[in-house]
Amino acid sequence: MTALFQDRVNQGADGSFFVRAPAKLNLFLHITGRRDDGYHILESLFVFTRRGDLLRFHPSDNFDLKITGHFKDQLESVPHHDNLIWKAAHALADHAGVNCTGSIELEKNLPVASGIGGGSADAAAALIGLSALWNLNLGAETVEEIALSIGADVPACLHSRPSIVEGIGEKLTPVTLPWTAGVVIVNPLKQVSTSDVFSNFKAFREERRLPIVDVSITDLVSVVDDLSMIDVLTGNSLQDAAARMCTEIMEVERFLRLNSQSELVRMSGSGASVFALYHDKQAAEAVARRVREQMPQWWVMADEIGG
Repeated sequence: MTALFQDRVNQGADGSFFVRAPAKLNLFLHITGRRDDGYHILESLFVFTRRGDLLRFHPSDNFDLKITGHFKDQLESVPHHDNLIWKAAHALADHAGVNCTGSIELEKNLPVASGIGGGSADAAAALIGLSALWNLNLGAETVEEIALSIGADVPACLHSRPSIVEGIGEKLTPVTLPWTAGVVIVNPLKQVSTSDVFSNFKAFREERRLPIVDVSITDLVSVVDDLSMIDVLTGNSLQDAAARMCTEIMEVERFLRLNSQSELVRMSGSGASVFALYHDKQAAEAVARRVREQMPQWWVMADEIGG
């Protein structure tokens, strides 16, 4: 396994491996173009929590995927061949020319289709964990190419560190954030289809006679250095379109704005999760307790942004 991802792999005493798959947040997301093949071109700042899903890998003569955790029911009805972990495992085996073997247990703690990259993070963790289990030594660029074939967010999730992401997800610029933050993520437990949001985004812009694409920010690195600049100069271009499909997104945002003093409140990805940033994790945990008390029908997680 390439040393670049070694710090993501933890080895158990029984010869197994486990890899954490943290949540991904888009602190901003702009749609700056669309390719002839239909893929949208974006610019975004990806950051990652410390908590999330967990994948455990055990040697086995066959390939097996078991799902546990709070949100296992949301995935159990999905055919295995449509699961991103299954796709990642077979894509890696095909590229490396090895048999696809091993037993994977996914502890599914993050809600499905929620805009925080749970499926992409799981796929990235599968590539990392299986590379260790199969004792592969593929280069980072090769693993990233395989990741991109699975999904646009998967390459960034391999690294799980703050990055400016451009193109369709293949252009990664790691950044060191000069600020830290606690974070609350709230999901109204409404699944939102990414493809439907992108389709609605185009219709929303056309109806309001707005430009179909956003103007790129010239100096993204300077913007991400300052949280107040992120708040003022950026946004999530998909939020209006997603909120028209899922009105609970605005309810969550209003709740967070009314019940706390946050540095930044915004939808992540294509929704429906909304995050709020705070000066430390303790402040985030206090807000999360308020969410659980007053809106128990919502899912909430308090954490901090990993460096």
